[in-house]
Amino acid sequence: MQAAIDLMADRGFKGVSTKEIAAAAGVSEMTLFRRFGTKLTLLEHAVERYHYADEMTSAFEQKIVWDLGQDLRSIGRIYHEIMARNRKLYRIVLKDDTLAGVREKAQRHPKKLLELLTGYLNEMRLAGKLVETDTQMQAMTFMWMHFGAFVSRLYGGDPLSEVSMADVVESSADLFAKALTPHDAKWRSDGKMEKTASHETASAVGKTKDAGYQIGVRRTVPVTVEAAWRFLTGAEGLRVWLGEAEGAVVREGENFATREGDSGRFTVVKPLSHMRLQWMKSDWEAPSTLQIRVLPAKQGATISIHQEKLSGPAAREEMKAHWEGVQEAIRSLLEGEPR
Repeated sequence: MQAAIDLMADRGFKGVSTKEIAAAAGVSEMTLFRRFGTKLTLLEHAVERYHYADEMTSAFEQKIVWDLGQDLRSIGRIYHEIMARNRKLYRIVLKDDTLAGVREKAQRHPKKLLELLTGYLNEMRLAGKLVETDTQMQAMTFMWMHFGAFVSRLYGGDPLSEVSMADVVESSADLFAKALTPHDAKWRSDGKMEKTASHETASAVGKTKDAGYQIGVRRTVPVTVEAAWRFLTGAEGLRVWLGEAEGAVVREGENFATREGDSGRFTVVKPLSHMRLQWMKSDWEAPSTLQIRVLPAKQGATISIHQEKLSGPAAREEMKAHWEGVQEAIRSLLEGEPR
């Protein structure tokens, strides 16, 4: 594959024959045909092998520390390391109009990054570390900024700027962190965030401007995402976190009522990802918003339970203790599941 990439990057996709690729790779042309069939198929395999979906997934599982500026710097650096490594592939695919099909298939990689980054920003928002915003649009904007920086230098130096790519990574991370961090944080003269006393106090009691009082509890369990989701949406798991709700079905638009008198409705269900529901205890005057998300982790899956629009500090403390107990019960039941 590397031999084909090197040749095509210099002479274009159409300017290289399979015979020349085979010779450069040290194999026979028949061997090349048996393995890939055509030159186009070979290129498609190369794009799939060297692109970044799997590597970025691992980065989000292992590198995230839940600090917006630090995480965006890490994501930006990894992105540009991968793109620089694959710059020859981009020169081939972007230059030739006949390779539109290859470009279309390669879209799964930026789509995966968009999914990962949007999920991360959503988690930060639910934890009160991000302002209320369209997280998918912010993720797309961040990606466009970095892709534009990469493409501007793909075919040579950028005549508009002499800054390094490291400077772009630092500047973009600071820009997004400053814009998306809740406004009760102030910024030092060096551009770094410094939490104010009011921010610490607000975080301590779990109150946000738009979502009222909220609580978030996360726990990593030693099973796959699939196993965790299957448990949470199955009869046994529903009894643990939802309660005794006969006939409850995890599906968008489905209502539920428990024997304890709790009630609500599933408003969003994204399999293997998250569910959101309106959830109200029998003695409450207004419903809360509950979201349960399953995230891939380095060793298993992380179950994130977030509840907002709680009535006050007392309700928040009550639900904090409740969901911590639920998470512990889930962990105990899942410890015997296969990884």
